[in-house]
Amino acid sequence: LGLDYLTMERAGNTLSTGELQRIQLARTLRTETTGVLYVLDEPSIGLHPANVTGLIKVLRKLVDQGNSLVVVDHNVDIIKAADEIIEIGPGSGEQGGQILDQDSPEEIKKDKQSLIAPYLNGKAHLMARKVSDQVNSDQISFEVEDYFNLKDVQAGIPLNQLTSVTGFSGAGKTSLILDSLVPAIKAQDKSEPLPKQIKNFDCPINNVVSVDASPIGKSTRSTVATYTSIMDNLRKLFAKQSLAKEKHYTPSYFSYNNKEGACPTCGGTGIVTLDIQFLPDMQQTCPTCHGDRYNPGIQKIKWHDMSIVDVLNLDVNEAIPVFKRVPKIERDLQLLKEVGLDYLHLGESTPTLSGGEAQRLKLVTHLSHKQDDTLFVFDEPTIGLHPLDVKVLVEVMQKLLDQGATIITITHDLNLVVNADYMLDLGPQGGENGGRIVAQGRPLELIKDPQSLTVEYLANYLKQFNLD
Repeated sequence: LGLDYLTMERAGNTLSTGELQRIQLARTLRTETTGVLYVLDEPSIGLHPANVTGLIKVLRKLVDQGNSLVVVDHNVDIIKAADEIIEIGPGSGEQGGQILDQDSPEEIKKDKQSLIAPYLNGKAHLMARKVSDQVNSDQISFEVEDYFNLKDVQAGIPLNQLTSVTGFSGAGKTSLILDSLVPAIKAQDKSEPLPKQIKNFDCPINNVVSVDASPIGKSTRSTVATYTSIMDNLRKLFAKQSLAKEKHYTPSYFSYNNKEGACPTCGGTGIVTLDIQFLPDMQQTCPTCHGDRYNPGIQKIKWHDMSIVDVLNLDVNEAIPVFKRVPKIERDLQLLKEVGLDYLHLGESTPTLSGGEAQRLKLVTHLSHKQDDTLFVFDEPTIGLHPLDVKVLVEVMQKLLDQGATIITITHDLNLVVNADYMLDLGPQGGENGGRIVAQGRPLELIKDPQSLTVEYLANYLKQFNLD
């Protein structure tokens, strides 16, 4: 299960979700249950392709013991290994929710309407961007002298290109990038001492942005409109209306976070919490505003016959033509569409977004200006993403590259690796057997003569597809 790098004394609260899940899986297999339905949510998270092979064997053993398994996953190898596939779609949000297919992998492969079929039958187009035919000689160069399992590792990250850092769990990817390079850049920017493990540091970049798939905000008050500049511009727009001026409503009145605009019952959250003794609190839609967040007086102010509540109920696609003559709002709407979030409603709560949605929303604010002096680091950016979503993410990364950015992705996803300009593979295994750079160069060059297990898996995977 790819956990051989863990020590027996490793504290449980330091384990990732994927590691915990695999430990539970090993324990379950040992107890030899039968007649149990197991539901596994994304068990391939954080797994090297070689470990996915081991995971599939374990899943098969559970079935052989007389159990039933439901696995929610996007990993193509796991999907291929299933007895039955249930495909849900066709899109996300309101555009999803239907069962498109339910059949064996062999039958799904033949279905022209299936979205996963091209990845099963080898007809998918993996390339989402034009990969550079040479590695940029201008690089971030540094050496990690002695840090965990990294010993005198010299690395180079080409500027204004997409680099994938790969390798087994515990190989040293996090130690090299997140624990060494990122703090070094931040220290350099503040003119502070570099981390003690960093040597020979040569970096022309002073700004680093770490992008992960963690939820945006914990409060339901955070929405797509408030996270972007859309809400600020909407408030100014409504405050300019004649009725608003007549009533002396300033832009602050059109915020549900201020008492002037908020529903008096729920305070602008759209929900009320019921305190039930001896039981968990229960939430229900506010009986006064019915989830609209605003008080009735604010909803009487109209722009083009729409209240601010009506506007926040629009999805991005619906809002674009409405705001075609309001450039500041239209610009943000177009950026949301470009990153594939055109189905989200402007008033949609950000904590409810999936990891992939949150990740792309975080990038929207970076797409509107130059990024020549910025390194973007993506840690496992494809967690929870369908292969088609991975293509959308790569297209977004290309927009950042067009703005002059430099990008590092720490990943196991072969669909992402093949779209990289440069690959830095750590290994050969994890823990004490890792900590070295075992392959580096352009992925499409490395697969011609695989020198590491990751490159070998990449080569075998790409043989199934036409690279165009």
